[in-house]
Formats: sequence, structure tokens, C-alpha cells
Amino acid sequence: MKKILALWATPRATSTAFECMMQARGDFLVHDEPFGLSYYYSEERCNTTRYPDIEPNSEYNFNCILEQLKQETQKQAVFIKDMGYFVTHVANQEFLSHFENTFLMRHPVKMLPSLFERRPDFTLKETGYGGLYELFQIVRDISGKVPILIDSDDLLKKPEATIKAYCNAVGIPFIKEALEWKPQSQPQIKEWEGGWHTQALLSSSFKEPKERNYLGIEDNEKLKQAYEECLPYYEKLYEHRLRIE
Repeated sequence: MKKILALWATPRATSTAFECMMQARGDFLVHDEPFGLSYYYSEERCNTTRYPDIEPNSEYNFNCILEQLKQETQKQAVFIKDMGYFVTHVANQEFLSHFENTFLMRHPVKMLPSLFERRPDFTLKETGYGGLYELFQIVRDISGKVPILIDSDDLLKKPEATIKAYCNAVGIPFIKEALEWKPQSQPQIKEWEGGWHTQALLSSSFKEPKERNYLGIEDNEKLKQAYEECLPYYEKLYEHRLRIE
């Protein structure tokens, strides 16, 4: 696969577990949110309020990250997991042509309370739904076909069938052994401020998360408003999900 295999997601959508599986395969060089560095830490950063004290680094500029990934594809297959909203403003035909663009989402009733626990001051943009929908539409319009999209519920309830369907859709071999991995064996994962990946790093397979005492959507006005904004994007995307038998 000469193109970079990209999984564009929203936060808290089981994307890090998916990344762990890709790392366990052993046939891809795996990158964790490379364009997050561009979005937050580069000279071209789009968000200057989240990490205001950082010194912008030109090595993280969007084109620099892209060129690095392109060079790596000359030597081996490359997979990235990233947030869709990090790249919508650069997602033109030339940029997207370097990727096999695939998508992962999770129902906002399950995602938003988890996001709120780690980032209570999140913005609507940081929920990722609007950006993921926009990127999905751009990819579909450019390619003329519906992009590959999987839903987190399918991934957790039917991991083998879902990963097998995903592999078939992108044209890579299904490796059953990669459905299990060693906990804390993911050196490529960036630990963003706030302990985002603690549970994923302790995981060893795709499993329904343990019950957490998250604040409910109806118990918080910010969560309620965010849910009302995010749900329509999720429902539109859900119509195009990869159907798992």
C-alpha cells in the first residue's frame, strides 16, 4: 500500500485501541495523531488557546508532517490515527490524495461524558463531529464514492467481524492475532495532557469499557447542548457505516 492508511476519528471513539491493533499487526509503521502536533504545536497552529505557552515548532507544520509520512511510505506501509477536525482546513484534493481515508465514530451519548471528564472546557469543534462530517463529505465528493466508516459499537461488540470487514475494504490482509496485544506496548502513543490514553494503554483487546461514573448528558447543560449539536452529524454519518454481519 503506497498511500498512507488514515483513520480519521472523533476523540474518545476507541481509536487508540484501533491503533494498538494496527501496531500489533507488525506490518505498518504506526503514527499517533501526527497532525495534532500541527494543529496545536506548529507555526501554523489552529488553536492558540489550548496550549498557549508552547513555543511553535516549524518541524510540525502541516506540510512538514505530510512530507515525513510520504517519505516513510517509500520504505514501508504507514498508518496514522488522527482527529478529522485537525485537517479539515487543509483537506483539498492534493492533500487527501496521499491517503486511503477511512473513518471511525462513536455515539455522542457515550463519547461526550468521557470527553467532559478529561476536558471540561471543551469546545464544540473539539468534540470532532462537525469536522469528521465535513472531512467525510470532502473525501466522498473528491473520490466519488462513500468512504469506509466504522462505528465504535460494532468494533467493540463484533471486533473480529469488524476488523475483517475493514481489512477487506482497504485491501490489507486480516491478521487475527492482532486482535490481542500486550498492555502498555505502544511507544508511539502521545500522552496528551490529561491522561487521555490511560485506559487504552492498559487494554489488550477490543472490549466494552468498564462502567465509569461519568456525568450524564441530562445532568449538565454544556453536555446537553453539545449532544444536541453533535447528534445530527453522527446520525448522518451512521447511515454510511460499514455494515457488519
